[in-house]
Parts: sequence; C-alpha cells; structure tokens
Amino acid sequence: MKSKSKRSGLSGAAATVGKTAVAGYGLSMGHDLWKATKKGKDGISIILVVVGSLVLPVLGGRELVRGHDRGFAGTIFKTILGSVLLTAVGFALTWFAFFILIGILAGSSDDNGTANIFASWQAVLWLATWVTGTMWCIGLLWGAIQRPSRLKRIGLHRANERFLETQGFRTTDGDDITHFDPHGQPLRFIEAHSDRLVFMAVGKRGKRGYINLDAEGRMVSYSGVV
Repeated sequence: MKSKSKRSGLSGAAATVGKTAVAGYGLSMGHDLWKATKKGKDGISIILVVVGSLVLPVLGGRELVRGHDRGFAGTIFKTILGSVLLTAVGFALTWFAFFILIGILAGSSDDNGTANIFASWQAVLWLATWVTGTMWCIGLLWGAIQRPSRLKRIGLHRANERFLETQGFRTTDGDDITHFDPHGQPLRFIEAHSDRLVFMAVGKRGKRGYINLDAEGRMVSYSGVV
C-alpha cells in the first residue's frame, strides 16, 4: 500500500501535468482556430471564450454589491458564492483565452518572437489576473451605481407586502379572481396607474376597488368596492 507522502507526491505531479496540459491544449487550439479562420470557417469558439472572459467577472462584481432581497442562506450561496463562481469561471476563460491568443500569434507568423513573450504560464496567469481584476472592479462600480435604486425598490416591495397582509388581502392563483379584499369580496386585477391599482369587483357589475399609491409607488390605502 502506498504511503500518504507518495499519494501527495502523485497528486502534486498530476496537478503540474494538468497545468502543462491546459497550456498545451490552449496553444494547440489557437493554432487550429487560426487555420480554421484562414480557411473561412466560423470562429465562434474564440468569440465565446473572449466574451465569457470579459462578461462573467463583470457580472460577478455587480451581483456582489448591487443589492438583493435574500435571506441569510440566499446571501451566502447566491450572492457571495455565486459571485465568486462567476468571477472564477471568467478568470479561467481569460487564462485560457491568452493561450489561444498565443497559438494564433504563432500560427499567423513565421516569427514566434511575439508569442514567446507570453511563453511562460506564469506571465499568462498574471495577465489573466489583471484583466479579470479590472473587469471585476468595473462590475463592482456598476453594482454600486445600481444599489441605491434597487434597495429602494426592495424596500417598497416589502412595505407593499406588509400593507396587503395588514389589510387582509389574499392572493389567488386564478385569472378570473386574482384577490380577495379585506371583506372577502372577490377581485380581479385590471390595471396599474401611477397613483392607484385598479380591481374589478367580481359579481358586481360596474363596481371597482382601488389601492391608492403615493408618489413613490407605496400602497397607502384601499378604497373598498365603489
């Protein structure tokens, strides 16, 4: 039976081989994609990798700070871990995209001097980190700009939910009857205006019910069926 140290050594060796293999695959893929491009074939793989490498870190940064209506578990798994996952995948795509770029540079020229500048995976790792970090910061800025309006909207939503609960409104899953008002009158939601929500009183011809709104969209009163 192999000792723990030997198993650890094999794991380390496998990890090193894995890094080398990924780098080699990226270079090879770059060569192949360059040949495909020269033959007029679709370069969609390059586009997807590049777009993903730029967009995912931005989304990761944005989702981390833009504000969400989530509980403790949702904050941990969706907001924090979800943002970390988006950024990590974006970083991996960026790292891979640089190796594809090396392959394209090498495949498009007989002079490999330009490609040799990026020959070490450490240099590519640094470049990928810089690009991912920059895009992540852009996402943070985007999320910070959105945060005040989103938190305000979330606050209004919570306040309106409290209003409906306090007033005794009940929501149904139907289309003909969408709500019951505090007196048990079945209502059908019709339309929304800037100052009120309009309901039709089911079973009472020409009768309506209104939930009045303030200037920010907060529910303030119910008219009853009139």
